[in-house]
Amino acid sequence: MIRSMFGTGQPIGRRDVAIAAFFVLAGLFSMYQDATDRQIHASYLAIPVFVAVTLPVLWRRAAPLAAIVAVLVALAVHIVLFGTVTRCGVVLPLVWVLVFAAGARLELRLAVIALAAGLGAITLMTAHDHQMHLVDSPPFDVLTAIVWGAGLLSHSRGRMAVQLQARTEELRKIRDDRARLEVTADRAELSRELDELLQRRLGELAQAADAGALATDPAAAIATLASIEHDSRETLEEMRAIVGVLRDSDGGEPVAPQPTLTSLDALVVRARGADAHLTVLGSPRALPAGVELSAYRIVEYLLGALDDAPGVEVRLRFGDNKLEVAVSGPASRRREISAAIERARERTQLHHGTLEATVGRGRAQAIAELPLMAGA
Repeated sequence: MIRSMFGTGQPIGRRDVAIAAFFVLAGLFSMYQDATDRQIHASYLAIPVFVAVTLPVLWRRAAPLAAIVAVLVALAVHIVLFGTVTRCGVVLPLVWVLVFAAGARLELRLAVIALAAGLGAITLMTAHDHQMHLVDSPPFDVLTAIVWGAGLLSHSRGRMAVQLQARTEELRKIRDDRARLEVTADRAELSRELDELLQRRLGELAQAADAGALATDPAAAIATLASIEHDSRETLEEMRAIVGVLRDSDGGEPVAPQPTLTSLDALVVRARGADAHLTVLGSPRALPAGVELSAYRIVEYLLGALDDAPGVEVRLRFGDNKLEVAVSGPASRRREISAAIERARERTQLHHGTLEATVGRGRAQAIAELPLMAGA
């Protein structure tokens, strides 16, 4: 409590200096008028001594409670030394500035002490002011309490803003964690799909080897072995590309056949209805199973995040060395579309491809390019 009384940890800024300079000059001018007023005849010494009453406002933010207590003490000393003079024009706004600062920056118990000190200063001032009397104090006391309450309200709103900011950071962290979990789940799913792909490829190679062993024509046997070598190298390259990215695995068994690009038409209609359009450009052909599966998943992720509204378009472009997958449509759920884009980017990176995405004005577009291996 003592530490809070003598400092809030906030430095004295230029605004504090400007406010203090204003009150000091106003106090000097007020005391000069008292000294030259024939009815008051205040001592000219009252002019410099009154600086001790106004100067503490310099610490209105750094130490508001200590400042208002200093004002009360300095005011009492000034009254003892110089008696009844006109001080209300400076003391009243000075006290209001300090009680507001105390309410806005101190804990409630210290703010109450600051309010009591402010009310004491007003009572002391009205009792010894040339233009006022003690009976005039209650209205100013009420106004002082209102100003103090406004400071408390400002303090409460500031604290609420800090809490909201902390909550926002927490929610952002939860969102990021969720996105990471989705990526992890996607990798686990890809691992299961990879297992089925590997099993199917090995089965095909085994069947080809059996057929080659039964062949009686040497040329046919050589052709079979060459085909086995080509397919084995192709499978090995795909496995290296995928396994190099995967870090987690899941031993679950898939329960449905792996989708291919020929299933995209049904996926588009199923996901977004008859208003969605699928366009195929280039020379459609069978591609490596890993590329077809990733292209299908990219479309699936992005379609799931788009709005169920007209304007959804899916485009496949078969090039000589790459497959281009483009998905666009209305998107009002920015978090979902951002998560879907990240999952699609993971799929694209498995094949050393690229993905460019834009989101704005209620619409999203993503274009993924998947390189094709020679001989595919």
